[in-house]
This record gives sequence, C-alpha cells and structure tokens, in this order.
Amino acid sequence: MVAPVEPLPLPDYQALFEAAPGLYLVLDRQLVIVAVSNAYAQATKTRREDILGRGIFDVFPDNPDDPEAAGVRNLQASLQHVLHSAVPDAMPLQKYDIRKPDEEGGGFEARYWSPLNTPVIGADGQLAYIIHRVQDVTDFVRLKQQGVEENRLNESLRERAVGMEAELFARSRDVAEASAQLKTANEELARLYAKTREIDELKTRFFANVSHELRTPLTLILGPLGRLLESPGLDEGDRQALQLIRRNALLLHRQVDNLLDIAKLEAGKMLVHYAELNLADQLRLLCSHFDTVATDRNIRFTVDVPASLRIEADDEKLQRIVLNLLSNAFKFVPDGGCVALSLQTVDDQAVIRVRDNGPGVPDAMREAIFERFLQVNSGAARSHGGTGLGLAIVREFASLHRGSVRVVEAQGGGAEFVVSLPLQAPSGSAAAPAVGRKHQTIPAYADGEARPKLSSVPSLGQEYPLILVVEDNRDMHGFIASALATRYRVASAFNGQEGLEQAKAIRPDLILSDVMMPGMSGDQMVAAIRQDPFLDDTPIIMLTAKADDALRVRLLRHGVQDYIYKPFSVDELQARIAGLLSERTRVGSRVRHLEERFRATFEQAAVGIAHVAPDGRWLRVNRKLCDIVGYEHDELLATTFQDITYPPDLDADLTSLQQVLAGEIDSYQIEKRYVRKDGELIWINLSVSLVRDEGGLPDYFISVVEDIEQRKAAEEEVVRLNAGLEQRVHERTAELQAANRELDSFAYAVSHDLRAPLRAILGFSQALKEDCGDGLPEAARDSLHEITEGGRRMGELIDGILALSRSTRGGLQKRKVDLSAMATRILKEMSHLEPGRLVVWEVAPGLAAYGDPRMLDVVLHNLLGNAWKYTGHAQAPRIRFFAETIDGKARYCVADNGDGFDMQYADKLFQPFQRLHSQTRFPGIGIGLATAHRIISRHGGVIDATATAGSGACFRFTLPEGADYEDDTE
Repeated sequence: MVAPVEPLPLPDYQALFEAAPGLYLVLDRQLVIVAVSNAYAQATKTRREDILGRGIFDVFPDNPDDPEAAGVRNLQASLQHVLHSAVPDAMPLQKYDIRKPDEEGGGFEARYWSPLNTPVIGADGQLAYIIHRVQDVTDFVRLKQQGVEENRLNESLRERAVGMEAELFARSRDVAEASAQLKTANEELARLYAKTREIDELKTRFFANVSHELRTPLTLILGPLGRLLESPGLDEGDRQALQLIRRNALLLHRQVDNLLDIAKLEAGKMLVHYAELNLADQLRLLCSHFDTVATDRNIRFTVDVPASLRIEADDEKLQRIVLNLLSNAFKFVPDGGCVALSLQTVDDQAVIRVRDNGPGVPDAMREAIFERFLQVNSGAARSHGGTGLGLAIVREFASLHRGSVRVVEAQGGGAEFVVSLPLQAPSGSAAAPAVGRKHQTIPAYADGEARPKLSSVPSLGQEYPLILVVEDNRDMHGFIASALATRYRVASAFNGQEGLEQAKAIRPDLILSDVMMPGMSGDQMVAAIRQDPFLDDTPIIMLTAKADDALRVRLLRHGVQDYIYKPFSVDELQARIAGLLSERTRVGSRVRHLEERFRATFEQAAVGIAHVAPDGRWLRVNRKLCDIVGYEHDELLATTFQDITYPPDLDADLTSLQQVLAGEIDSYQIEKRYVRKDGELIWINLSVSLVRDEGGLPDYFISVVEDIEQRKAAEEEVVRLNAGLEQRVHERTAELQAANRELDSFAYAVSHDLRAPLRAILGFSQALKEDCGDGLPEAARDSLHEITEGGRRMGELIDGILALSRSTRGGLQKRKVDLSAMATRILKEMSHLEPGRLVVWEVAPGLAAYGDPRMLDVVLHNLLGNAWKYTGHAQAPRIRFFAETIDGKARYCVADNGDGFDMQYADKLFQPFQRLHSQTRFPGIGIGLATAHRIISRHGGVIDATATAGSGACFRFTLPEGADYEDDTE
C-alpha cells in the first residue's frame, strides 16, 4: 500500500526573492520601495531597513555635482509609462550615479545600468506593483574604457573607439529622453483624442438642434412670401424686395438642410428609401432649373442623357447629389464658360458626369474637397462663398447607395465630377414601385438662379458726402446702395481691387466694404488704402457675416473705424455712417481745442513736467518744475538735466536713458537728487518716456518730476521703527518656539512615562483575570473589567497624545500621494476588522495630492475611522470619499450618514479632548480630529466640517498644489 503523499509546504517567497541573484526592487503605485533583493542592496550600497517605505527618488537622487545628470528624469518617465499603460518598459543604457556611504567617504560614484520596469497586476485587474530590475554594467563600461587606454599601439584606433563610446552613450541618453517625451506625448494624444470625440458628438447634436430650430421660422418666412409674390397688386419695387428676401431665405434653407443632413449622417440616422424611377427624366428636370442662369451668364450648358434609364434609388438624395454638383459647377465656371452633364451605364452602374471649364481642383485637394467644411480656398480673399458641405453630402449620399464619387481633370481644363450608382437596390431592400411624378418645388440654389440686376439709385448733388460701397454679393450691394441713396452719393465696386482703384480715383468721404471678396479681400484692400497719404484718414466701415474676432481686432487696430456684423439694421448703419462723417468734420476744431487744453494742463500740473532733448537740453518746462529746482524759467532752459543732477546719481540716470534710446525699454522711473539753485539737495521721483518722430528716430523725452523730499524723510523714520519692531518680533517668536518645544517635549515625556505603569496595570489585571477570574465574586469581576477597560482607554489616550505630538514635530516628506488608493486600503482594513458590519463605502478614483504620505495616512485614518464609528447605529451605513472643486481648488471630502452633530458646537470639533457625543454611545478620546487638523495645517491646507444632527456629517480638507509647496525645515 502506497502511503499518501503529503502536500509540499509553501516556500518562503520573501526569502527566495531576497536571495535571488538578480538586482530587483519592488515599488508600489506611489513609487515607494516595498521590497529589495540582497543583490540590489549590495550593488547600490544601501541597507534594506534604510530604504524600505521610502520613495525611490528620495533614496536615489541625481548626482548634484553632475549638471548633465538625467537618471531621475528618464527613470521617472519610464515608471509613469508603466503606471499608465500597464506594459513593461525597457530602458536604454543609463548613467545613474549612486550615493556612497559615509564610511566610504560619502559623495557619489558613477554607475551604468540597463533597467527593465515590469508591471504586476493584482487580483482586481489593476496594476499593484512595479518590479524594477537592473543589470549593473559599470565594470563592462570601465573595462572598455581601460582597454582603450592601455592600447596605445594604434593611436588613431584609440581615438575613434573613445569617440564611438562617447557617441554611443550620448545617443543612448538622447534615445531615452526622446522615448520619455514620446510616451508623454502619446498619453496626451490619447487624452486629446477622447476629448475630440466628445466635442465632435456635441457638435453633431448642436447642428441637429440648430437646424431643426431654424426650419420652422424659415417655413413661416417662405410660405407668406410665396403668397405675397403671387399677389397681382404688387408694384415693381416691392416685388424686387420680396424676391430678394425669397432668394436669400432659400439659400439659408439650403444651408440648414445641409447641416441637418450632416447631423443625421454622423448620428447614423440617415436611411435610404429606394424607389423605381427614370433617372434620365429626373436629370432633365433638374437641369432645367439652371437654364436661366446659363442664359443670364452666357454659359453653354449641355445635357447628354439617354431617352430612358431605370434605376432603383432614393429620389430625394439623388436630387441632392445632382443639384449640389450642378450648383458647384455654375459657381466656379466663369461667365461665357461651359457646363455639361452626361449619363451612361457601365457594368450595371449608372455613371453621372458633371464637368465645367472653371479653375479645376488641384491634385493635392482632389480627395480633401469631399471632407466636411473644407474648401479649396477658405481665406478672406476666396472667390466664392459656401459652407464646404455640398460635396461632402454628395459623397455621403453616394456611399449610402453603395456608389462612389471622384473628381478628375476635365478635357480642356476645369473639373469633372464622376458619380457611379448601382442600378439595382441591394439584396433584401424593397424598392417602391414607380409612380407618376409630382410637380414638387425643387429647393432653389443661389448659384442656380439668374444673377439679380442692380437697381438704379437716385443721383444727388456734389454737396452730399460720397460713399464707396465695396461688396461682391449683388443682392447685398443693391440693398446697401438703395438704403444710402437718399442721403449720400454712392459709388460701387464689386471686389477689393476695384474698391482700391475707385478709392484712389474718387477719394470718397467714407468707404463701406465687405471683408470676404474674390481676388483682393477687404482687409488687404484696407492695408493698401492706408498706404496712400490722401486716403490714410478716410473712415472705413467693414461688413462681414463671419465671426472672426482676431480679424476684427486686427482691422480695428490698423485703420478701420467701425466693424458691423451681418445681418444689420439699416438704421444702425445709417447712424454709424453719420457719426463717422460728423466726427471727421469735427476733427480740426477738436485738435485745436486739445492743444489749448494740453498747454493749460502742462503749465498748471501739480508735478514738474518737461520736454527734454536727447542730449539733455531742457526744451520746455512748466512752472512747478521751476519751483522744485529754484530756477527761473529762462534760467532753467539755459541748462541741461545733467547740470542740476547730483553727480553720484547721474550714472544710473544716464544708463536708463541709453536703454530707452536703444529701444531696450520703453520708459523708466528712478529716484534721484537734484541740486537746487541755492545748492541744497532735493529728492525727486523721475519718470521718463521717449517720443519718436515719424521715421522712428528719437525726437524728445517727456519727463515728469515729483518732489518726494517729505516722503523720503518719512521712509527713513519707518525704517528706524521697523528695525525695532523686527527685533521685538524676533524675540517674541523665539520665546513662542521655545514654549512650543517645551510643550511638545512635555506631552511626549508624559505619554511615555505613563506607559510603564499602564502596562503593569493591564498586565496584572489580565493575569488576575486568567488565574483567578472564575473564583472571583461577580462584583470583583466587574471591577476587574472596569480596570481593564479604563487601562485600554488610557492607552488610547496616550497614543492619541503621542500622535498629536508627532503631528507638530519632524520634517514633512512631501511628494505626490494617491489618496484614492490610501482611502481604499484603510476602508478595506476596517471592513476586515469588523466583518460583521455591512457598511457601503465608495472611494472616487484618481484622487491625488502632494504631501507627506505618512501624515496624510494619519489624516485619512482619523477621518474615515470617525465616519466608521459614527455610522455604527445607522440602518444602512454609508461612507464616501470624494473631491469637489470650489473656485478652482480641490477639496477632499469624507461624508457619512451617521449620527452627525449640532453645528452650534462645530468650533469645538478640532480641539483636543473635545467630544460632542456620550462615551457610552460612541467611545473615544477626542484626539483624532485635533491631530488631523494639525497635520492639514502643517501642509498649508484647511479643514472644516458640516453636519446635521442624526443625518450624517461631511469633513472637507484642502492641500496646496505641488508647485505651492515649500520644504518644511523643522
């Protein structure tokens, strides 16, 4: 009979790890060292007990004597990459010096390493640890260097080898730095991509909402307009005005439809409703809507389609494809050009071709033009308007039909768009049978209508101001000209170049111009106009429908007097024009008035003012300056500022003056002394700025001189008083620091001294209970229990006093702390200690702050322990740890639904030994919150609490940002 095999005992994994021959270090998520192999400690000349529980960069800093040290930066980038990606990261060769022990002389020793950082995933699927493994290659590098030194047989080879070795190390360092930057950039790109997707979804919803909201008022505009245009009683002027409104409302309707279609496409809600139709008849009907514009612009428009071609397609989307392509062709073809549409079948595909002899599409843009909102020329000088959605919708609708669209160069130049659509609907899609076609109104496209004629405007006499209107849209041009013709003479131009030529020829009193025009844009025209000395003061008003704040600011800074967004009120336009013209007529008198006011201000100012030549001569001085220096007006003009400046103060003044002349600074202010005419010294505050002539050369200085003799005397008295006050403050501070140290030492000593008798009490009580407990009377056992409980509470009180004392002593080791991980760990410990309590707790992820991990652990232990205790009587206890942002600053919160407290006693919460509940209901010593308050205060933060009796409490605390910290040197 074979004896059963006993299970092997589990090996001591810690002993195995520490004895492993490799160089290993284990870090937690806060990059704190939690395990180290013997080989690693020996290689880095450290002791395990000295480095466990400390941050890796605290133990292994950069060599301060090496200005090119990059070990910390490279290792930190690699570790952060592993934390965020949870994938191993191998680093190139690193030069990372280690600190030598004091017994070896201290300082740093150069070392070379080959590191590998590997993540360890916990049972919850989250990264728990990082294994930092290194290979010490210092001996190899040194042997290589030594071998090169000893090999002197070939000097040329030696130099090349050394150079290659140095270059290899330099390149490895560059690779490491580039790798760290690349990892950081990739993480930022991932974050930005997610944000972009979110913004894109918001944009799509916005377009859909706006489009839906605009369709209702457009319908209410177009409906009554149609009825008004059918009225026989309209005179010609009113009919033209209504037609103008209808044309532009239909254009707006088209743009709204485009936006709504794009929103539906992005949301995946655009469906294809197949129907049987005659594509040839459809194309002939659609092309007929462009006959008028072809005739008006002398464009040769040919249509080559067969007598009949049956196809299964979405009728409405097919119309949009063809109308967009024809509209695009008529938009870009010049007057007198050619547009052609043809239809044929190729391999079960209907192929529609639309070509024109316009400017064509550059090779690099033939794919990009089908992207949304993109146009070949989208600048202010673009030749044609539009939103850049027409061709994008063509491609999307063709794709919905399982077809395609492309653009090629047309024969003889220009662009040819080729649309291929399947003749049959896809398998499984039902096509509605062909029906008699209804005569529906095809949405009018502005580029597919005849160009409106300009209405004639009345001609006024020469005594009326002349306005030059520069606008490429004929409807808008005619509207503006008609609105202005009753008050002003109006001249017309239809692009920036025409406007510039007209302005130079007629010298108008005011120019009213659009910004976006073909050829020369409005802003380019303004720049050219301002170069003409006869037009440099002509008022200019810009009109635009594009909200471009940067362009508006630039134009207002460089020669434009006003800027109006379309749509605008005619009354407002008239008022602004009248205001600018009236202002221009008042400029002369205002300038003279200002000159008179300047002279009065200059002479009567309460401070000294002077104009000074670049060589220091007084050019103009006021009465106050003469009084300050004690000279008469003519006497002072006969001197220079150098003559009356106290010699020891002159060099500083001249140095600042030369900096202003050189353009290094615009102005300066200095306190110095003048020598009065009677020989006395007087302190003055001098402010100097330079005025340059039209050629940019120095013209004269403006000097403002303020008598500060009394202020200087007062400052000297303040300095004397402050010196005495600082000494008293220093003495008082020293006394307070000594008192605090004595109090801390007293608390620490008392707490320690109380432990010995307390241990004796508890020990003997426990022994008495174990040895004689069963034989003692019940009253004696109760007394023994009270002794034990009292000793335990006293022990807790001593521990609390020690914790309170420690919270105000010792330096803070500040670094980034994962508060979410810390809170989770603490709550798990509490749940483990009291498994019978069903407490629902929630910790918000990703909460981190800068501070001392040990101290912040005490804070969270006290706050979460407080919440755990005071939810003891709640029916469904719940504890939350989260953060809220107020005024841009994070506040970390611990909230519970326990007993809470009365807010009238809130000022006692953070005082030592203060309690708001009975000892029998909630035992405690009243130290925890006081300790938390002191720790948060030492970190430079604040802590407070809000509560409702019987409904829970919320404790909030803040911690400074990492950049706000100053080292605690206590």
